[in-house]
Amino acid sequence: MKKLFFLLAMSTQVLFGQNIGFNGAGLFENYDRDVEQYLVDLNQPFTIRFPGGSISKFHDPYNVRRGWGMSAENIKDWFQRTGFDEDGNGMEKWVRKAEEQPDHSYMDDLIAMQKRFPQMTVLWVLNVLNSTPEANMQAIRYLMNGGVHIVGVEAGNEIYGKYATFDEYIHDFEPIFKMMRAEYPDVKLALIAGANLNRKELVRWNDAMAQYKGDYDAVVLHYYYTSRELGEAYDMIPLRGKYDPEKPNKDLDKAYAKAADLLAKNDLLGNGIKYAKQQFKGKEIWITEWNTKPSDMLNNTILNGAWQFEQLITMRQQAEYLIIHNGVSPDKYGMISKTNKYDSEKGEMLKRIGYFAYMLAGEAGDAQKISPTEKNVISAPVNGVVRMYFTNTECNPFTPNIDLGKYKGADITINYVAGKHLYSGSGTTGYMGKGSVPSYEVKGITREKFSGSIPAYSFGYLEIRVK
Repeated sequence: MKKLFFLLAMSTQVLFGQNIGFNGAGLFENYDRDVEQYLVDLNQPFTIRFPGGSISKFHDPYNVRRGWGMSAENIKDWFQRTGFDEDGNGMEKWVRKAEEQPDHSYMDDLIAMQKRFPQMTVLWVLNVLNSTPEANMQAIRYLMNGGVHIVGVEAGNEIYGKYATFDEYIHDFEPIFKMMRAEYPDVKLALIAGANLNRKELVRWNDAMAQYKGDYDAVVLHYYYTSRELGEAYDMIPLRGKYDPEKPNKDLDKAYAKAADLLAKNDLLGNGIKYAKQQFKGKEIWITEWNTKPSDMLNNTILNGAWQFEQLITMRQQAEYLIIHNGVSPDKYGMISKTNKYDSEKGEMLKRIGYFAYMLAGEAGDAQKISPTEKNVISAPVNGVVRMYFTNTECNPFTPNIDLGKYKGADITINYVAGKHLYSGSGTTGYMGKGSVPSYEVKGITREKFSGSIPAYSFGYLEIRVK
């Protein structure tokens, strides 16, 4: 992280429901003054998951004081012994990442970040596969002593592919959990479950985990819409084409309309949470990665932002943690990401549509949904305010029937993001290729007096202040 000489504190904001946040993978590698200001501008508490996902099997930050504590020797030894890599990227990628680490520890950056954002909380991913209980505890002690608010630990990342049985997993996480309970009894302990129930081995894993009587508090699941759910739309998207925002693109119109239809028909997160609550009775549900995948298909578009926005509102009451993938990164998953040749906006790190979706969802909180076709009777105001959210993936605006009841004459503000198309983006997208005109079509959140109409291709909320 570049050295910053100013101290920033977040203003207090009412918390809605449970905890929302984002993954910290890539954050410190891309952290600068702009990124810090963007996080301040969110003006709401957040939870970050560190060090990230697949890196968790290589980190040893207390004993290797570079970056997150990866070493080329350890990585090479790991691949010679097992070859397991849940992302399938292989040894060369990880060795390169280890060599690119800075000469200081990201633990110190995290401690500094906690001071700048005192309301920030952290979920920490343990290295249960390729470390020792004591090495894991050394890192946690260092961070906690430095003031980092670690509220929960995950016993690895998507580790079920490494173990033949759940019993083998028990052997690796139980010693760390016992040490955590003894030293930090208030920190929640979470085990890793499998989300894809089409894989029989994950069903068996979850069944065995449900029978486990040991000490833990929560279950971790990761959900991504992929070609399983969205394949029909994905097949229609012309990737890396010559894009001009001023010219109509019927192929993209058709593909994104299909994707919108499929996203509306599927309820991957909702069904997954229902399953988890039934399967793991009494345990908290943590969704610590979720998005559409791969990022070239839908990420950084109005459609993906509208879906993320609605999930953040509707699922936050169902899961204890809802951690979006990803926060700050060099790729299209990032709510904030590096600029490239397809961006017309200036700056090294730019806000993407996911950032605006996250900000709006945090502001909207427990908002009630607006129906485009039925009467909407507003709920009882809280501190004189009612919030109602909407997503409009249609090409035409709509005028909702809102019954203000005894609150007629209330002041109504609309806060929203909109684009010319469902595929409009805040700069670079997967469908842009050689010869594309640099653009940044969706520039941010519009806040204005509500005229009575919900814009086409938009998402956001109404804030009704009663008199």
